[in-house]
Parts: sequence; C-alpha cells; structure tokens
Amino acid sequence: MALGVRAVIGGLLLFSGYLKLADLDSFVRALDAMQLPLLATQPAWLSMFADSLPWFELGLGAMLLSGVATRASALVAGGLFLAFTLVLASLKAQGLEVECGCLGPLLTARIGWLHVGIDLLFAAACFALVFWKRLQPNLLTLPSTNLAENE
Repeated sequence: MALGVRAVIGGLLLFSGYLKLADLDSFVRALDAMQLPLLATQPAWLSMFADSLPWFELGLGAMLLSGVATRASALVAGGLFLAFTLVLASLKAQGLEVECGCLGPLLTARIGWLHVGIDLLFAAACFALVFWKRLQPNLLTLPSTNLAENE
C-alpha cells in the first residue's frame, strides 16, 4: 500500500512539475491572478517562486518514487499539499474565480472545493506514510520464508 501511495504522489509531483516547466508563462499568470499577499506585491518573488516550485516538485517526486528518505520526503510533500489546500481554500472563500495552475496548461479549471478536497486527500496520504506504522516495513513483522520453520 505504501508503494502505491508513493507512486501516485511521486508521479503526480513529477508530472505537475514537468507541465509547469513546459509552460512556465502560464504558471506565472495563474500565480499572479491568485493575488497571493507576498507574491502579488513582489514581482521578483513571484518569478523566483514560479521558477523554483516546479523543480522542487520534480525533486520531491523523484525522492518519493525512488524511496530515498521516504518518510522525510513524504512529510515535506504532505506539508506542500497542506499549503496548497490552505491557499486554494482561502481563494475559494474569498470568492476569487481563478484558474488553479496545479497541472499547468493541462488543468485550466477554475478553483473549486473539489480541488481543495483533492489536495487535502493528498496531504493526508502523505502524512499517513509518515505516521501510520502499518505502512512502514518492519523486518520483525515480515513473514518468515524459512522452510524449516514452516514444517
């Protein structure tokens, strides 16, 4: 189960980062339309954030898929999805009708409560990888494959 969650979240982050890099101008416009407090008043920060987030997503996705520092990368991914959830919920609560920018030009839908719920679900899945002991392999609880013990 943990491998499946890692594959879905890691794959999504890789895909999302790739699509944003493929059409960075569209991602910058989506971020600008969101009127996020720090980014709206500092164009240099907006540009720096838009340039770095896709690379961050690519690196995080690669770590999750490869199993490198799985719990740490799942914790960071959970925090990222939680931040996305809060931003999208705030925009929706303010009544702003903007495009998500989540998957670059592939997803041009207006932000809705469904987006908020999906990001919250992804955050929960990441935190489950970090904190739910059943999803973490433990050599003491793996079934024995010794034939002598099974007789």
